[in-house]
Amino acid sequence: MIRLFTAVGTYKLEESGIPVILAGGRECALDTHELLLWSSLAFRILTYQEAKAEFYAKERELHILSELDFDHYLNRLTMRRLIASGRDEVGVDALYDLLGHLYIEKTPSGLPAKTAAFLNLWLRKRMPFRKALAVFHTKKPEATEKKLLSLIRHQQLSTAELIQCMEKGSFHIRNSRQLIEQIYAEETADCDSIVTEGRTLEIRRPVLTAVANLYLKQLITFQIL
Repeated sequence: MIRLFTAVGTYKLEESGIPVILAGGRECALDTHELLLWSSLAFRILTYQEAKAEFYAKERELHILSELDFDHYLNRLTMRRLIASGRDEVGVDALYDLLGHLYIEKTPSGLPAKTAAFLNLWLRKRMPFRKALAVFHTKKPEATEKKLLSLIRHQQLSTAELIQCMEKGSFHIRNSRQLIEQIYAEETADCDSIVTEGRTLEIRRPVLTAVANLYLKQLITFQIL
């Protein structure tokens, strides 16, 4: 059984210095080890073994060993819906189980956002100057990735909804009314049925690949409703 995990939400540092994650309209405060695990999965998709090894490696590196184990923090953040998981016997099916219900949101890409990220890496996290400058060099999206970014420009969509849009050739979803007309026109259609139907569509694999690549390029984040 393949088990995959990723982070949900976006990071924000309060004026008080407390780190919070914005997810589903909530601001969720994290303790040190929760933040360590969440950040290990941010812009990454890892197996259980990979996430566990990364967590313990960062614990040792930062000299913040906890009396509680990896599974405690994993289960806690999963229950708070700040970590998403998917599982299946086949890799692509596990990836779809992970991403199908998640909503896609573009990351801030303007100069102010990148400058803030650079200063945070260089000044607060003491990252070397040249390495911190990498935030200004974003990998360009491929053709399918550009179509997906265009689709979420005006309307937040789940991965399953993006698959349906690509299948139906609906590339101009500007509001919820258009979404309902083009994706949820059938009386029995709902979020769960859309996810179920997406499992059998041939377009699923290239869309999943594009979504995963956009995430790894830090061009999108995953959200929940």
